[in-house]
Parts: sequence; C-alpha cells; structure tokens
Amino acid sequence: MNLKTFLISGLFLLLINSVNAQTTTVKIIDIAVIPAINIDTSTGNPIISDSTELFIQFKIKNVQDASKAYIYFGTVQDADDILSVQGDFIYQAGKYYLQINGADYEVKGYATECKIKISNLQYDSYNDITLFVEDISGQETDRLYFQK
Repeated sequence: MNLKTFLISGLFLLLINSVNAQTTTVKIIDIAVIPAINIDTSTGNPIISDSTELFIQFKIKNVQDASKAYIYFGTVQDADDILSVQGDFIYQAGKYYLQINGADYEVKGYATECKIKISNLQYDSYNDITLFVEDISGQETDRLYFQK
C-alpha cells in the first residue's frame, strides 16, 4: 500500500467515525394520535366546536438528554405546511416534563403525552404528523410518523 492510499483510507475511516459519533442517546418510538371528543353531560351528545384537541403520545428513552420536541402537521411527511408546534423538555421538582403551549405534561417512565388544540380547518387539512426530538447537543432523533 502506498502512502497516498494509506492517507485516503485513514481519512475515510476518520470521516466514518466522526459521523457515527454524532448520534443521539435520545430514542423515541410508538406515536399515537387520539382526537378528543367532548360530550355535553346534560344531553350526552358531542359538543360541536370550531377546534379539535389531539392527544399525542409517544415513548422516549433518555429524557434527561432531551431538549426540544417538534411536532409538524403537514400535507406530507416532514412538512409543517399546516402547523408547527415546538415544546421544551424541562426538569423541576425531581420530574421531567414536556412543556407545550404553556402547559406542562409529565413524562411518566418512558411515556410522554401532550394535548394540542387545532382548528377544524387545520384538522381537515393535515394528512401526516411528524414528531422528532432534539437533544441537548443539537442532534435530532429519528422521526416518527402518523398518517391520518
């Protein structure tokens, strides 16, 4: 092996190791999206409203390394052309929370959930929800997809 081939091989291995070194320890799985149905207790009928509340649930590993959560509502995967929501992972009083739109949702074990209110027009317009997390060093997790 000549010196030029040796140097190129060494640079290639260095590049591969540096790319592998940039993965995050935060992992997310199992997205679920559940629309809330509010019932009028006096009639037992659904309450007609101009908005819809969605419960979004997922599991997270190594929440202590998580910084932000991103939830995109789009016409296709990875698009935020309908709505983009960002939340922060915070630690207070010995517990981790996902803070979105001024509300704190406790992370219980691996289970994380939040509630997002969207207009009926946004609800009718989105086809896909994309969810991912950014860790404290700025690395992103794999993306989770939900298709309506």
